[in-house]
Amino acid sequence: MDKAVRRLYEFGPFVLDPGERLLRHGTERMELPPRAFDTLLVLVENSGRLLEKDALMRTVWRDTVVEENNLSQVVYLVRKALRDGEDGGRYIETVPRRGYRFVGEVREFEANLPGNGNGHNGGNGRETHSSSSGSSSSGSSGGLAASPVVEVASSGSEVDPHPVSAARANGFGTPVPRSAARRGWITGLVGGLAVIALVVLVVGAGWKHRLFGEPGPTSIRSVAVLPMQNLSNDPNQEYFVDGMTDELITDLAQLHDLKVVSKTSIMRYKGTRLPLPQIGRELGVDAVVEGSVLRSGDRVRITAQLIRTATDRHIWAEGYDGDLKDVLSLQARVAEEITNQVKLSLSAEESGRLRRSRAVNPEAFDLYLHGRYALNQRNVQGFREAIGYFNQAIEKDPEFALAYSGLADCHTLLTLYGAEVSNMAEAEAAAEKALQLDSTLAEAHTSLAAVKVLHDWDWQGAEQEFQRAIELNPNFARAHHWYGNLLLGPEGRHEEAIAELERARQLDPLSLIISADVGFGYYLAGRYEPALQAYKSVLAVNPNFIPVRFYLAKYYRQSGQYDLWLKESVENDRLSGSHGRGESLQRLYAQGGFRAAMEEMAKPPEAGSLASPKPFRIDSCSSAEANTALGRNAAALNALEDCYRWSRPALIYLKVDPAWTSLRTEPRFQALLGRLHLR
Repeated sequence: MDKAVRRLYEFGPFVLDPGERLLRHGTERMELPPRAFDTLLVLVENSGRLLEKDALMRTVWRDTVVEENNLSQVVYLVRKALRDGEDGGRYIETVPRRGYRFVGEVREFEANLPGNGNGHNGGNGRETHSSSSGSSSSGSSGGLAASPVVEVASSGSEVDPHPVSAARANGFGTPVPRSAARRGWITGLVGGLAVIALVVLVVGAGWKHRLFGEPGPTSIRSVAVLPMQNLSNDPNQEYFVDGMTDELITDLAQLHDLKVVSKTSIMRYKGTRLPLPQIGRELGVDAVVEGSVLRSGDRVRITAQLIRTATDRHIWAEGYDGDLKDVLSLQARVAEEITNQVKLSLSAEESGRLRRSRAVNPEAFDLYLHGRYALNQRNVQGFREAIGYFNQAIEKDPEFALAYSGLADCHTLLTLYGAEVSNMAEAEAAAEKALQLDSTLAEAHTSLAAVKVLHDWDWQGAEQEFQRAIELNPNFARAHHWYGNLLLGPEGRHEEAIAELERARQLDPLSLIISADVGFGYYLAGRYEPALQAYKSVLAVNPNFIPVRFYLAKYYRQSGQYDLWLKESVENDRLSGSHGRGESLQRLYAQGGFRAAMEEMAKPPEAGSLASPKPFRIDSCSSAEANTALGRNAAALNALEDCYRWSRPALIYLKVDPAWTSLRTEPRFQALLGRLHLR
């Protein structure tokens, strides 16, 4: 029986068999697509050497002209098969903008096998070479078809693009036994027929497209950045990985021609393994970006891949390494490459923002990410924790604009959540400082706009800030949300308000507060049916979402459905932790109906306080609404004056909320609107 010598390559738990064109993981056979196998073989045979992308493509695809993203897809498939980066094992290193290097330790074996070439018996092989520096042989011996080889000089340029001649030059072009030659001739014939069939198929597909107008792949105009994977195996690094996801979303969201889903909606997919086509349908996007982050001390590795959701087809994959101080620049490079892959034409301003140098103090950046993680919990406790982190970050780096922007967001949100009413001046100072340091921060422009509405009643100045924020970041859902909810709606520009709110919902389709505020926008416009549908859609997702219970109580009271008003008011109190208030409200309603409940709520709070120690919390604005419902206009106006002295955010809706309809002809009411600059 003829004997053949087969060269095998071993690295980690894998064995690469060029003869069988097979990758083994232990006893498991791992079939790779042909191009992926060829790429892996070339990388392994040139272990430790940088292989330029052009040289790799010329070798693997030979006479076929392909684009760089074809190579990126193939490298991604190889990495996935090798589980590259998992459990600390690394095999393929990306050298940005240049090429790839196989960095795993490679051992070569020659296995003496029967001429039929079936199987692999490690006991019959002898080790001929062990390498972690990259000096490996090139090709296969024993008459097997020569594998694709790239010989690389010290400069990284290709020396010999002809793999067969390169293999023979290295002493592996031994004469072919007759039986092996016959098998080679048959294999070549079959391979040639396969190539002809492939060409016919491709050409036929081209003619089909020309004759019948079959559309090619649709362009990508919308993406979602899925939560990045934490490869550090340290749960305490989740804040850092989430921050990297957030920053990549922020970079991509600045591009006008690309719709980018906001973080609120994508975080529900963290840790899930839903099919990408399903995620694409739920978020309404053409593609998703998946990625991972590995942090080791002050070094960071970011990998990312772009996948078309409809077909689950990989378009591009790449990895980036750098120091923690350069992490924002690394993220910007990822975003820039994604824009290249989706063929976007960037404006000079967009390109400049992505390419500008953005080094940060590593300690300050770490504290900032802790703050963002706390802020994104979207509750009062989280906002207050975030303020502490942002202040610490500013102490480390007084020129860190993002930390000031985060600080402004916290104070603004604490006011909107009703936790504080006196810190808008701090929000204003922080937002202005952030913009002084970096005038391109859409978040800071948005926070400053909210300050101008809630603190200064400066509607014109606020509109300018909102519009600038949207110009800088057209995918910033919060800018569209607050623009519609805090400015356009209160001014009575209802169609514009609804358009902005619906745009925010498109960008953040799973955000409950945006969906609830879409309903409130319809309510203010007097369009009660779509308002009710929006509220019910939120409850279908989360029956315990407090803001929508508050909105429903207003809706049912205004429409005269008092039993439902009571139900929603009690549920709102229960979810808010005010059980006593809800019980008192039910008792009053049972004794004297809606009017009895309003009589109690209409009583003014004690002097100098926004709340009374009655069985349930009462403030001046609630007292004003209750007195209006009872037809006591003078008492209602007195309560509204008290609200104005305290600058309650609820007053921004004074011009448009149907609750105040009966007061609109009152001179005192009109004078109050004038002080709010709403006339």
